[in-house]
Order: sequence, then structure tokens, then C-alpha cells
Amino acid sequence: MPAVPIEPLALSPREAAAFLAISKRALSRLIRSTKIAARKAGPRTLVDVASLKAYYESLPLKTDHVPLVFGERAHVRPHPRKRALH
Repeated sequence: MPAVPIEPLALSPREAAAFLAISKRALSRLIRSTKIAARKAGPRTLVDVASLKAYYESLPLKTDHVPLVFGERAHVRPHPRKRALH
């Protein structure tokens, strides 16, 4: 009989942030605001996988066709560059 993969109940903060494709700082804010559940096991923080999935499912679907621009906001025009003084 093939082994059935066991889904973890919890992840480390680093793994949880990667799971949602967000920074650890953003994850900390979500935990602080109780949007994501976490528990302490001695010095370790364990982030609840079910709450990660529930948070993701609660996010609105992207339905507009605004272009995604990585590294900058698509709706903000770049600042004109200042001319160098000679």
C-alpha cells in the first residue's frame, strides 16, 4: 500500500510566509491582527496551516485587467528624474 502524504498542522514562520508568497514581516502583521493563528511551543512559533488556507480563501479574487507590474505600482507614474547639475 503506497504511503499517503501527511499534511502538516503547522509551519514555521518562514515556511508559512513562503506558503502565502509574502514576507515574514507581513506574516507577523497578520498574526498580530489575528487573521492567521499561531501558537508557541517553547521558543518556536508554529503557524496554523488551516488558518493560512482560510486567510487565502478570504482574499478577493482579482477580476480587473489592471496590468501587474513587478517592483512598482502600475497605477503610479514614475517621478521625473532630476537633471544633474554640472
